[in-house]
Amino acid sequence: MFKNKVWMITLVITLFGSVQASGRESLLKLLANNIKATADDAMCLDCHSGVADNTMNFIHYPAGAGACSYCHTAKPEHFGGDNPQGSVSINRKAENCYTCHERKDENPVLHGALADVDSCVNCHNPHSSNVRPLLRTETVPALCSTCHDISVQGKSQHGPVINGQTCLNCHTPHSGKHQKLLHKPAKDLCLACHNKEIQATLNGARTIPNIQKKLEMAGAHPGAAGSCLDCHKAHKSENNRLLTSPWSVKTYNTYAEQENPYSMCFTCHQTDMLKKTDFVSDTGFRNDTKKLNLHWFHVVDAAGSEDKSRGRSCKICHDPHGAPQAHDVNNTWFMNGNPIKIEYQLIDNGGQCTKSCHATRQYRREN
Repeated sequence: MFKNKVWMITLVITLFGSVQASGRESLLKLLANNIKATADDAMCLDCHSGVADNTMNFIHYPAGAGACSYCHTAKPEHFGGDNPQGSVSINRKAENCYTCHERKDENPVLHGALADVDSCVNCHNPHSSNVRPLLRTETVPALCSTCHDISVQGKSQHGPVINGQTCLNCHTPHSGKHQKLLHKPAKDLCLACHNKEIQATLNGARTIPNIQKKLEMAGAHPGAAGSCLDCHKAHKSENNRLLTSPWSVKTYNTYAEQENPYSMCFTCHQTDMLKKTDFVSDTGFRNDTKKLNLHWFHVVDAAGSEDKSRGRSCKICHDPHGAPQAHDVNNTWFMNGNPIKIEYQLIDNGGQCTKSCHATRQYRREN
């Protein structure tokens, strides 16, 4: 059976050696090295016939061809049966792999694992494996987690981390041109997926909006001009929406600074914008005629309601990525699936807002 497997592998290499697979080494390069089993190699198979496990899905060509001496050097005494210590040496160095495979270490950002001279065999089985490309584990995350802490258990999980090629959706495993071995700069990589609506992974009940479209709106949030990782974690988070700090997804909340439901927002913004008094220098959303801080009125005072648990969430009026109106103000808010129209307009020293829930109201600042 083993000899048949070797013959089949050799035939496939011969027939398809001229094929160039995108992102893969040329089979011609393997053929050019003329890897063939020697007479000594044939002796190896008398004892080591199971090294290249022919029950595996993938067999490394030299092992499948029985060309043991390409990586192993056996001294004469090894064949005598005594097998003394040191009678067989193994060339584990990556340079040996590069005699057939294209180099993987030529980009400026290098995976730390490649710094080890035995780097290739730390991740790849040089004989056979059930997982392409000859991985030592059954899955890519299992292999990565032997060195990296990549737990994805959390309140929110990033879909690409738990679906498809998992780690390889975003990272190149050897070397690359971008930090963290990302395929693209972080923001470009995020927007390669978030340039359209996406059905949320965990429960499918939420549609993630087209973030790129929001970033291009007239009222784009200045905070979103930076890296997505300023606010979001890439793999998992103990907060909603993969955020780096707590943020309530509820429409109404009781605001208390010591238990701030909008901690994420206030990693940049100052909580002084929510003061009831002495707020003139802290917020532009104020009615100086009535000496009223309108941020405090909506968020803390629940728009005058006796039930302070009805404090309005930041997200009712603002979008964290971008909105079509000035000051990152939404033009629509959905309540129980029903659209509520919001019309906001700048006026001299203030603004005016018209919503389904109230008539047009204006605010003006004295300076």
